[in-house]
Amino acid sequence: MILDPTKSDLLKEPFGTLVKDTEVSIELITEKLKKAPKVIAVGDTTTEKLVGFGFVPDISVTDCKEKRVIKTSKFEYPVDKTIHLQNKPGELSEQVVLEVRKLIMANAYDIKIRMLIDGEEDLVALPFLMYSPNDWVICYGQPNEGLVIVRVSEESKKKAVLIFNKVFI
Repeated sequence: MILDPTKSDLLKEPFGTLVKDTEVSIELITEKLKKAPKVIAVGDTTTEKLVGFGFVPDISVTDCKEKRVIKTSKFEYPVDKTIHLQNKPGELSEQVVLEVRKLIMANAYDIKIRMLIDGEEDLVALPFLMYSPNDWVICYGQPNEGLVIVRVSEESKKKAVLIFNKVFI
């Protein structure tokens, strides 16, 4: 599925709480993530922030890049399983969407999973927003602004589906 560049602005409005980079703290992260059945982090910087505060996400989605530039240092953190997937920039592959759904349906797992994307991971937050159960927390970066934290609800799922149906051709 290819992103319609004329509608990409629809993805710029945060789905949840936008926390400015200067306001992200361990106290705030602890408050936002407490009692979440599962935590999903999309993006290298987002994952690094969470891990740096002592929270290894249940599922992390990374591509070893920051703002489309390959990172010079490799960031390692403890995971039980790594899934390698391909996803071209400006697209959302069916393989990625199927893997997201598979991981969500198997939500009884008690292991840490890293989805390592060859290409670009930015749009992978959308299927997680669409399919995750209520109360799961999804964190992703808002470029040049901060961290978005979404506690999944019926409302956030409907919004994600609506935007998904508008932005892909």
